[in-house]
Amino acid sequence: MPNDKRISPLVDQKEFNFIQEQIIPKKSWKNVLGCVVKTIMLAILFGVVSSIAICVTYPYIKDVFQEEEEGRLTNFMRQMNTLRLASVIPDCKVEMVEETQPIIMERITDLTVEDYKKIYEELDTITDEVNRSIVSVAGIIKSVDWLQNPYETADVTSGIIIHETEDKKTLSILVRYSKIKEVNKIRVTFDVDNVVEAKLFDYDSKLDLAIIKVDESLLSEKIKHTFKVATLGESIGLSAGEPVIAVGNPNGYPLSREYGMITGKTTSAYITDNRVDLFNTDISNNNDGDGAIVNLKGEIIGIITHIHSFKSELNANINTALSITRIKPIIDALVKGRNRTYLGIIGTDLTTEIAASLGVDNGVYVNEVETESPALEAGLQTGDVILKIDDSTIISMAQLNTIISTYQPKDELTIVVKRTTSKGEEEKKELTFHVQLHKKKN
Repeated sequence: MPNDKRISPLVDQKEFNFIQEQIIPKKSWKNVLGCVVKTIMLAILFGVVSSIAICVTYPYIKDVFQEEEEGRLTNFMRQMNTLRLASVIPDCKVEMVEETQPIIMERITDLTVEDYKKIYEELDTITDEVNRSIVSVAGIIKSVDWLQNPYETADVTSGIIIHETEDKKTLSILVRYSKIKEVNKIRVTFDVDNVVEAKLFDYDSKLDLAIIKVDESLLSEKIKHTFKVATLGESIGLSAGEPVIAVGNPNGYPLSREYGMITGKTTSAYITDNRVDLFNTDISNNNDGDGAIVNLKGEIIGIITHIHSFKSELNANINTALSITRIKPIIDALVKGRNRTYLGIIGTDLTTEIAASLGVDNGVYVNEVETESPALEAGLQTGDVILKIDDSTIISMAQLNTIISTYQPKDELTIVVKRTTSKGEEEKKELTFHVQLHKKKN
């Protein structure tokens, strides 16, 4: 209706459109490739930036996470160990403590009176076996009373069966020399039916040790199958706290026994031409007692001594024993009646400080030169430092004793000393002496 006057004048000026469409042209492959390249470049840029950031911050992040992880791992392992211990040892009580402290494990055992009795029964079993080597020895002294009636007194001690000859004819028994040195007879009691006489064979008065011999033909067959030769152990590695048993007559009564422990080693005892080692126990000392100290294997590790006991105002009753290792060669020589050599000095080992003050690197210091000794005859003096014997450098009295024990009486050896009592130029000189050894005095 072109003539209809109701139509807007706008229609006359411009054609009216209900829908307007815009056609977008398709992208070409070049545009797509450009987008891909841009994406790749951005990804590379992002990776480079991220890598730099991680490299810079990694050490700090690692420390934080590592400490946390190690803490978790430590706690985890600690808990696992606790579970394992609890499963393997049900009676074991485990306490969790700080990392700087050790894990404390306690095994709780309730001991009854019966348990204590069993412990002492075991100790008694060991002692009974050792007592097969122990005999009672009496030194008999004959005398007369004021009416001239003869009588006998006996000084009783203990003896240790130390050796039996291969033909089983003679027993050697180790005793305390001071108990038998001035007696008329020596009687040895194996049991009430076997009391026999013995003879003094050899002795060492410096150690208060002696060997007496018994003829086995005087013993009954029962006793021959009952006694045993004692086993000598080692005492070098002893330490405080080790349990020990005293056998013989440690409290003054024959075949008595005492239980205790080693409390420590004392200083060595220096005797003529030798040094012996000592150790102490907490067993009460008895002036009338003697015997041996044995370990829980039943081995003799010490001989109770009184002449070398360590005494002071604080511990006058301390029990002291000769360490068996150092006196084994002496006991062997006494049993065999072997001649022992004699030099005749009493010396001491040098400490590093004393050696430096005397201007020597080694040696033993001579404290005393005995009268009528080979050392005195050769010209040695108190204050000399023995440096060498023949080709052997001397470092201790124990070594000196070992060396001279390889010689026989009347053998001659060369001793080099430094005379510390000399003055002036003589003080710097080493002196050489030729000494002829004697047979050792008992």
